[in-house]
Amino acid sequence: MIARVTGGDVSSSPSRAAILRPSSPIAGREDKLDHPSIAWPKDRRIVELGTISIANVVADNGAAQKTLLFLPSALPPGIEPEDPMINVRSAAYPISYERRQ
Repeated sequence: MIARVTGGDVSSSPSRAAILRPSSPIAGREDKLDHPSIAWPKDRRIVELGTISIANVVADNGAAQKTLLFLPSALPPGIEPEDPMINVRSAAYPISYERRQ
């Protein structure tokens, strides 16, 4: 994806932008939300969550990436994860962040 947009600002040529359309299955009543190793049946309804368009890369991409810290448990009020692995990942990601510095 980065290779598609490394030519700088692509706002004058939208066809060069990377377009992402994330989607997600909708859980059924019997689906396990707290056990990430159990796959849901393939017949679950899939919904598109929106569109992400990446039109350019920051000037100093390598340095910018070093400042990023993703915490999967940093959620807005009212959103509570059922998956216990989210808390495990949130504990590991700061370690990865420190090692990138």
